[in-house]
Amino acid sequence: MWEQFLASLLVVAASEMGDKTQLLVLAFAAQCPLPVVISGVALGLLTTNLMAALLGTGIGMALPLAHIKLAAGVLFLAFAAWTLWGNSGESEEEKISGRLQSPLAIAGAFFMAELGDKTQLAALTLAARYQSFWPVWLGASAGMMLAIALAIGLGYFVGRKIPESALKWVSASIFGIFGVITILTALGGL
Repeated sequence: MWEQFLASLLVVAASEMGDKTQLLVLAFAAQCPLPVVISGVALGLLTTNLMAALLGTGIGMALPLAHIKLAAGVLFLAFAAWTLWGNSGESEEEKISGRLQSPLAIAGAFFMAELGDKTQLAALTLAARYQSFWPVWLGASAGMMLAIALAIGLGYFVGRKIPESALKWVSASIFGIFGVITILTALGGL
């Protein structure tokens, strides 16, 4: 059991370094309240790894991955637009209350970004190899949280040092780039 847990932790943590979801979380952490980001990311990664572990231990692939990726790409483009134009003409108080405040929105974005990603496929492969749900799910989730914690910390501190207008453009660019890449990948799979 410990072997499966440690293997899952190490493989997934290494796979997540520099991954698009790590960069996505960095963008969220630079703009959103820390508790919202942490709870949203935790929910998203636990759900994603749960799905990978379940699929890997015997439940067949039932979701049309290309369609999910297409929806994820559109979601990223919507986040890019929201980041750039969602708060224009509002007072500072309205801007703060209008920001992405829902952990569920962050969890959804994280979940969509992670579907079919190398870390999810690594967790699925490990679960299939070991035929062991709990150690793989917990190990993959812990490994991903280690890698994501770096992005949250960096995003939080970077977000405090960069002017808001520059931060908006950087975040919107990250969302937009991943949106376009995800849509193109999805269209290639249809």
